[in-house]
Amino acid sequence: MIKKKELEIFLSTLKDFESPKENLEQWSTPPDIAAEILFIAYSAGDINDRIIADLGAGTGILGIGAAILGAKKVFCVEIDPNAYCIALENLEKAKRIFDNIDIVFLNMDVRNFSKRVDVVIMNPPFGLEKSTRHADVIFLRKAFEIADKIYSLHHFSNKSRRYLINLARNNGFKGSILRTFHIPLKARKEKHRKERLIIPVDFYVFEKEY
Repeated sequence: MIKKKELEIFLSTLKDFESPKENLEQWSTPPDIAAEILFIAYSAGDINDRIIADLGAGTGILGIGAAILGAKKVFCVEIDPNAYCIALENLEKAKRIFDNIDIVFLNMDVRNFSKRVDVVIMNPPFGLEKSTRHADVIFLRKAFEIADKIYSLHHFSNKSRRYLINLARNNGFKGSILRTFHIPLKARKEKHRKERLIIPVDFYVFEKEY
């Protein structure tokens, strides 16, 4: 069994976005936070031998990490063809080191993905840009359709917290915040005066209520 620090180190070697697209709000999941998220889900029994989907998989860091931790099968859904190609490169790198990795990368809109899975683990667009407004809600609604357990990162605000918890309740899910991370993002706009922005991000778990 790989240790959390070992997973973090390996994830840090994966190839990142070459030219992040603002209209898709492509921010990377830092390897330390990716490893932390995955081990939280693993410790809850939600990775090993589970079928998992990563919606908006980007370059594949969460999906590949889940496979390394023993997921039965992982579906990584990504709309951007450039990110999809990088993810395939990262998958080949992982396969050279780890055995029994079963991942399917799909270059498609998450709204068109309909396969039922056990768990969704995702870092969707936060919906902060004009072009991505409420994108996180689109991803979350899809997750509610295909899984009974969801782990997801969302931009912190008190308004967002209330909205997402209510959205979950209205879809038959109980939502709670497991942790709040402070994620460093590389500035890529002229209006960003600092080289790095630190934004607070809530890590949620949503569970189907029966």
